[in-house]
Amino acid sequence: MLVGAALIFWRLTDKSLTPDEAFSYRQAIAPLPVLIHVAVYGDFHPPLFQLVFHYLNGWLHWPAPDYRYLTAPFGLLTIVATWALARRWFGVPAAAIAGVVTATMPMLVSEDRLFRMYVIVTALAMASWWLLMEAQDALGVRRRWLWLAYGAVVIAIPYILYLGAFVIVAQAIYALVRRGGALPAAGWAVAAALALIPWSWAIRIQLPNGAFPGAAVDLTPVARAVLLMTPPESWISPGFDIAIGLAALAIIAAGCWIGRATPLPYLFIPLALQVVISVGLHRDLLIYRYVALSLPVFAIALAATAIWLWRSPARIAGALLVLVVLALNSVALANYLLDPYYQTTDWYAVEIALHQHAQRGDALVFNQMEPYLVVEDSPDVKGREVYLMSYPAPPQAAIAWLDAHPHARIWYIENQADFSDPQRLVLKHLDATRPVLYSMLQKHAALANWALLELFGEMSPAKR
Repeated sequence: MLVGAALIFWRLTDKSLTPDEAFSYRQAIAPLPVLIHVAVYGDFHPPLFQLVFHYLNGWLHWPAPDYRYLTAPFGLLTIVATWALARRWFGVPAAAIAGVVTATMPMLVSEDRLFRMYVIVTALAMASWWLLMEAQDALGVRRRWLWLAYGAVVIAIPYILYLGAFVIVAQAIYALVRRGGALPAAGWAVAAALALIPWSWAIRIQLPNGAFPGAAVDLTPVARAVLLMTPPESWISPGFDIAIGLAALAIIAAGCWIGRATPLPYLFIPLALQVVISVGLHRDLLIYRYVALSLPVFAIALAATAIWLWRSPARIAGALLVLVVLALNSVALANYLLDPYYQTTDWYAVEIALHQHAQRGDALVFNQMEPYLVVEDSPDVKGREVYLMSYPAPPQAAIAWLDAHPHARIWYIENQADFSDPQRLVLKHLDATRPVLYSMLQKHAALANWALLELFGEMSPAKR
């Protein structure tokens, strides 16, 4: 808990919002009709997370980064629930290993430090398994209260993240197979499905755009990216990715075999469904933050494997397994927490550059909406003419807008341009028609975190 708290809360609000955080924040503080409209037509997530923070913002009025203090504690709940499940199934030493591995997993730490719904769903998923375990063995009044708490959690999960429904499916399968005291979990799964009926009209609108339809999924880097997230760039290669993937599969298989008398194999059902749907239906449910929902389960499997090895003649291998994993976590965490190159985009630096070079009459072009949501309150953005490029509007629409402002200096802000302008048509047009007055390229280990800021002068007379 202490290790997890130190990693999660250290300088928690120092970094600028990420574009995804900004989207969630702007949606949450919008008037309720706008909030619901954006959820239905501009997003593919359910609305409960934004609704809760809509009302919290009306009461607290905190600066946007400070709302991380309300989501980050769920990372500690994940550690506690993981420890409790590992202790119940494999004993105290395994619980200690599972807890410290969960606390130091770079991807979990990074998600815990963001104002997003993933940290909440991960925590509630693990807590729901613990409540299920306790409720099936409890008696009397305690049993009733535990089942009520379990029911409240599983009804809430799909309203926070649809992907969380896979956890409820896994628990229903477990209940139907084990029956006995676990059977009420199947009833609560039905209740969770029925609870979605009032929102089903919106799901039908969202579903066609959800999970990136038609995506080509590359399985090779998934294990490395999810388990280590930010290893040194010099380590990354196809061979390294394959080695990490095979090691991860071996630990999952070993954990499920060792824990075959426990519910542990059922906890991997959501991950199996994600793989099957991604490969079979070409819907990308292996986005790294989605796979991170199974990281605490992986930590339990690793702990079970390490303890099994420790109690066998291969006890040195069990100790080495834990030490190697913690060492890899530590290297990746050091990169993520201490080296800006391995961190997310520093939008504060973009705002500072704008402030130093902006003049009255400047206009701005953002290659997508989310970066604008990060900086829209900046005094050097607010009140200026702004064009937001966005799919499915073609880049040519932005070019026409630029040509209609020949005498304005243009700020071009680019992040993840592959979504809206993969051929960089707008940037090429600006380079061909206007002089470059200032340029700043912010590089990071992940291409998704690169940011380009360029200032262009008035359009050349010959190009007007």
